[in-house]
Amino acid sequence: MIEHRAIVNRLLWMRDHYGIGPGDRILQKTPATFDVSVWEFILPCISGAELVMAPPGAHRDPSEIARLIRAHQITTLHFVPSMLSAFLAAPASEGLTIRRTFCSGEELTADQRSRFHRRIQGELHNLYGPTEAAVDVTFWPATPEDRSNPLPIGWPVWNTWLPVLDEHLRPVPAGMPGNLYLGGVQLARGYLGRPDLTADRFIPDPRHPGQRLYATGDVAKTRPDGAVVYLGRSDHQVKIRGLRIELGEIEAAIMATGLARECVVLAREDRAGEKRLVTYLVAEAGYVPGRLAPLLAGGLPSYMVPAAEITLAALPVTSNGKLDRKALPAPEFTASGRAAETGAERLLARLYAEILHLDAPAPAEADFFALGGDSLSAVRLVLRIAEETGRDPGLGAIFENPVLDMLAARLDAAGPTEDGLGPLIRLAQGASDRAPLFLIHPAGGLGWGYRALARALAPGVTVYAVQHPGLDPSVALPENLAALAAGYATLVAKTQPEGPIHLAGWSVGGIIAQEMAVGLAAMGRETGLVALMDSYPTDVWRNEPEPDPAAALRALLAIAGHDPEAHRDLDSRDKVVAFLRQGDSAMGALPDQVLDGVVRLVTDTNRLVRSHQHRRYDGTITHIRAGNDHAGRDLTPSLWAPYAAATDRLEIPFLHSEMISPAAIALIAPELAKRMG
Repeated sequence: MIEHRAIVNRLLWMRDHYGIGPGDRILQKTPATFDVSVWEFILPCISGAELVMAPPGAHRDPSEIARLIRAHQITTLHFVPSMLSAFLAAPASEGLTIRRTFCSGEELTADQRSRFHRRIQGELHNLYGPTEAAVDVTFWPATPEDRSNPLPIGWPVWNTWLPVLDEHLRPVPAGMPGNLYLGGVQLARGYLGRPDLTADRFIPDPRHPGQRLYATGDVAKTRPDGAVVYLGRSDHQVKIRGLRIELGEIEAAIMATGLARECVVLAREDRAGEKRLVTYLVAEAGYVPGRLAPLLAGGLPSYMVPAAEITLAALPVTSNGKLDRKALPAPEFTASGRAAETGAERLLARLYAEILHLDAPAPAEADFFALGGDSLSAVRLVLRIAEETGRDPGLGAIFENPVLDMLAARLDAAGPTEDGLGPLIRLAQGASDRAPLFLIHPAGGLGWGYRALARALAPGVTVYAVQHPGLDPSVALPENLAALAAGYATLVAKTQPEGPIHLAGWSVGGIIAQEMAVGLAAMGRETGLVALMDSYPTDVWRNEPEPDPAAALRALLAIAGHDPEAHRDLDSRDKVVAFLRQGDSAMGALPDQVLDGVVRLVTDTNRLVRSHQHRRYDGTITHIRAGNDHAGRDLTPSLWAPYAAATDRLEIPFLHSEMISPAAIALIAPELAKRMG
């Protein structure tokens, strides 16, 4: 029960503090059951701002949110931090300008702050406040210059105080942890129909006679500047993706099923940023693994149904007879069954493993949610499917078809789906009356890194990536680079039997593209664009000292999106592979056989390049030079003069390793599009 004056007090402060007025557009996307929706609905009414209502379900779709922001020029919106991470991972969010973005509902991390400011132009604000205190009661400007780690929840808003007290309700010194209490006019009067709970949580304020404090159950400390830092919970209440969950309520529901003699529920975070509810139980007769979740779903909200059930002979206890929570084992999300067979199944098997951090590709009968998936990871799966196939299945498809082979059939219903490892993959679908662009793989043999470039060129042109057949370790390595390029020329000519063929490649991919252009001309085929992205003739490298094998392997890091120079300590194959396996990149989620193939191709590239003799291409090549690289080296487009009739020269202010980054692509894509007509 919160008084109207408390809500008005909060909204007036928000309006005046952040300068929200008639020039603003506020996106209302939070479900009405979440208290944040209060200011989204009402703030426009008292500030003159425009209210933009998002369609149902949009709050779970990062691409749709980005579309709404662009279409309606949104200036103000809110994210729960975990959803902010999904939004920042979506390609559609790149380059947005948002005047102010608010975060609350769970802890905002320093990493999320940094990623936000690398991707979004605008302010980021960290807010805190339980429902018992009219939405938010603190504020912290998480600016690009802010170096706080952890981020504070900040300072109190109008007519509010945040004492940090010890167990005797005495203030604790700055820097020392204590229990966080809230006081002021924003407090609710209590819980409707629950005088017992009201008396427990709303207590007399010892420093302000006649006033009350609310016991948040949070542990916090104050900094010397007075800002409050959240440190965690002191009770069994947790928050997952902004939703408050009483673990005791779930435990009571489990015991009511009659399937457990004892139980405990934990919110585990075995991987950073991924909280999952796990049930530990001593089973009664009649318990069957998997039977508990459907029973709980009948009486609990879906977000309160544990993702895993672990049966134990007895719950572990300490020497004092208390539950030993540290001794409770981590869940193992595994599945067995038929191996994936079709292209769509193999793709999903790899993506399930990548997103759910499985040790091996998922089998065809794997259920995404039974393996530990949740609504947020389902959003990530939708994004990854769209990146790999160019088709967005929609979040509903994941919830309706969580079993891998069912979802694969759903994807195939819209057209055959490749697993992303074949010799030719389509990265973007464009106009059928325009010649396609074929992007040639760099050293590792994979063409996935060109996804952002393909999206930037779509829907104007269809974009394919040519990948090395040696990704399959059972396939013999090519005799030389000319033989490899000849096979590629045949492949693209068959794919595009009539009309011109556009080619482009980064690094080694550019060298191969030039040789393919020569071969296509010999076949009587017309080549259009032949673009070399910071590629240089093999003459440059022939007399160079043999590269350090570990340095060659570190090229894998660039393909996976890491800076190789920042990881020079990875000086062996095992260290490089282990680093990739620990990360969240698609490269690290590759099956062992495929990753072995990538490693083999990276190390074989040196042989191909050093032994290759260029032939002259009687056409124009477009060379795009990395202007921020090659200090002290005479690496210029003029080196191609003996091997092309003409050279179209461009330069962009990036390093070689950044040539297919989103920022570089913003400059490269328009130039390629212009030259393809």
